[in-house]
Amino acid sequence: MLSIKEYDCSNNYRKLHNDPMLFHNALKAVLKGEKRFHVEDDETVMFDLIYEDNDEKAKADPCFPDSDFYRSEMFFPPYYSYDENDRAKLNLEPFEGFDEVFFEEVNEYTVVLAYVLEKYTDIDIGFKDNSISLFSWLKRAKCRNKPGKDKSIYVQRSFYPIYVTKDRFCTMGLFHCVFMLQWLTDLPKEKIKYLSFSIRKTEGIGSIMTTYSKLSQALKRFDIEVFIEPNCTRFSSELLSKYFVFGNAPDDSNEDNTICAHSFNSLILNHFVDRYESRIELSMLQPRFVNEMKEYTDEVMGDKKVLGVLLRGTDYILANFAGFYHPVSIDDSIRAVNEYLKKYDYDKIFVATEDEYFLERMISAFPHKILAVSQERHRVTDFHDLKYISELEKKQYSGDAYNASVDDTTANYFYAMYMLSRCESFISNCMCSGVSIVSSFNDGKFVRSEILSETCNAGEQ
Repeated sequence: MLSIKEYDCSNNYRKLHNDPMLFHNALKAVLKGEKRFHVEDDETVMFDLIYEDNDEKAKADPCFPDSDFYRSEMFFPPYYSYDENDRAKLNLEPFEGFDEVFFEEVNEYTVVLAYVLEKYTDIDIGFKDNSISLFSWLKRAKCRNKPGKDKSIYVQRSFYPIYVTKDRFCTMGLFHCVFMLQWLTDLPKEKIKYLSFSIRKTEGIGSIMTTYSKLSQALKRFDIEVFIEPNCTRFSSELLSKYFVFGNAPDDSNEDNTICAHSFNSLILNHFVDRYESRIELSMLQPRFVNEMKEYTDEVMGDKKVLGVLLRGTDYILANFAGFYHPVSIDDSIRAVNEYLKKYDYDKIFVATEDEYFLERMISAFPHKILAVSQERHRVTDFHDLKYISELEKKQYSGDAYNASVDDTTANYFYAMYMLSRCESFISNCMCSGVSIVSSFNDGKFVRSEILSETCNAGEQ
């Protein structure tokens, strides 16, 4: 991103004219290694532009999450080229239903976004920074101290870590959301039929299905179908076809009609995709598998009044997520379950967890009440220098034993999610892909449902 700085008269930088091509001309020179530019208007000295790497700038922000999940790969891509005039590949959905966009700062991205708003909408455009007056070619952008409309989008200078709100963004987040499709491909919109995405091999099946669901919804308005790049996950094609009926590559997909997306964070962790709720339908699973889970659940739970409890631990704790995604402690979880038991008198508690310590604590706290799927579980202490369950599995198994372990874990995971969805009420110690799957399977039938981290960790956002 190009930021505006005071004119440095002590150095002789490339001179650029202040017009709608300003940033494009600067970016062409950035690709040649230049980082700073003089901006002039009819021989009048105005200001300098300085290029800063998007990813480095975002990750240096104090508000950026302190977690390897976010920091281990590129978050905001560089935009060396984009086209404000390519309306077909602009995402203007964020502005729908709003009367104003209010920007805290003036820089390349906010000026370009203002230009896009002027070109394609009648929305009011406000800036807190009076240096917007430097860009006389913007006709509707006005300087004011605060938003002037009730239905206003606020675009802040610092990183904004929540992607589901409709009325608040950070500068890079909104720009990326609007120009996402142009970052993904140079193909003209009329030729694009599909998007193939790869996902980190550390991601579980719940994350894969959630990603597929949200991406499909995000790209539906562009008439683009989504599929999973073959063999990109730790789940073999044989395993995926054994249990699932989604995400297969179409026969007519080729390089002339398909976007190939490989940067997981840049693709998924943004308002373009994450604003959508995950919809994991039972129809995405093989009918035989669904029938087996139903028969087992009918046998185990019968007509009992059951409280479902999802407890993420192990690698979810080690990931150091913040806010709603950070699991509340097992002590807080037990206290919440105990309150539910006192108020609503459940016959049984079905516990879904990959954390052996968490299950032991629940059995100790509620003897003779606990139901659970028999599966391999782990402890935080098992991980040592590892970060993810997938890494632990690879350390413990190899060859056919590894494939069998992944198959067993996958089947047990969905048995647990399905059984949770059949409970009368549901508690989770944090937000995770499992919550999305359980909620989708249940389809609003829970009498009571609570994500404990939404209350306990609300101040961490």
